[in-house]
Amino acid sequence: MKKSIPVFAFVAFCSMLFSCSRQTLPPHQIVCTGITQKGIYAQDELPGNAPKYSLDSLKTLKKSPLQGKTIFWLGSSITFGLTAHGEATADMLAKHNGATCYKEAASGTTIANILATEEMAAILTQIIGADPSKEDLSFTARIHDLPLEVKPDLFVLQLSTNDSRLPAESIGSISKGFDAADFDLATTLGGMEYIMAYVRDNWHCPVLIYTSPFLSDDQQYKAMLDNAYKIADKWGAYILDMTTDTAFNADGRKNFDLYMAPDGIHPTRAGYQLWWLPRFEKCITEILTKK
Repeated sequence: MKKSIPVFAFVAFCSMLFSCSRQTLPPHQIVCTGITQKGIYAQDELPGNAPKYSLDSLKTLKKSPLQGKTIFWLGSSITFGLTAHGEATADMLAKHNGATCYKEAASGTTIANILATEEMAAILTQIIGADPSKEDLSFTARIHDLPLEVKPDLFVLQLSTNDSRLPAESIGSISKGFDAADFDLATTLGGMEYIMAYVRDNWHCPVLIYTSPFLSDDQQYKAMLDNAYKIADKWGAYILDMTTDTAFNADGRKNFDLYMAPDGIHPTRAGYQLWWLPRFEKCITEILTKK
C-alpha cells in the first residue's frame, strides 16, 4: 500500500522550490540631500515623460558591476531632472544597477559662488522655495550637505550650464597649487578646484565631471569645458564629455522630440533612461573597475 504525502508537507516542498528558483533583486537607494525642491516643472505633455519611461517602470538588473556602489552627485537642474519629474541620471542609475545615489541638486544654481541677480533670485525662489539673498546656493556651499560619514565610491560633478550664462570673467583661472585658500570661489574654475580638494580631503574617491550635449557652439561653455580638462588633468579626475561627442549628439538630435524638452538643455525621462544612462553606466563602470 502506498503512503500518501501530507498536504502541508507538499505545500512546504513546493514553497521551497519556488523560493530557490526566485532571485531577489538587489536593493537600490536614492537620497536627496540639502534643499528640498518646492516644485517640479514636469512637462507631462512631452512624449519622453510617458509613464513607460518613468523610474517605476525601469527594471533592476539581477547582476551589475555597479551593484552596491555608492555615488554622490552634485549639480543643478540637469542633475535634478527639472523637466523629467525629478527622475534624472542618478535616480535611473541607482534603480537599474542596485546602487545607492546621493543627489544634491538645485535648479538654477552655479558652481561659482556669486550673488544672484534680482531676476534670477525671483526665479530661484519660485523653483526651490529658498531666498537666495539669505542662503548660499552655490555648488561649493551645497557640497557640505553631503554626509561626511558616508564613503562614496565615486563623486559626480555637473559642469553647470548656468555658469555659462554668467559674465565671461566669472570663469576665472586655474590656480598653481592645491591649497584651498588659493581658490577663488566667486569663479567657476575656483569653485571646481575647491570641490576637488574637498572630495580629496573628505572622501578620497575618484571624481567624474560630466558635461551637456548640444553646446559645442556655446563659446563660454566650450571655454569652461577646455578648462575642465585641465582641472581633471591637474587633480586626476575623469571627464564624461557629452558636448563634443559627435555620435552621442547625433543620436540626441535624431530623437530630440523624445529625449529633450523644447529648450534643448533639459532631458526628459526617456532622454535620461534611453540616451544618457547607458553612456554613464559604461563610463562609471570603466572608472570603478579600473586596475
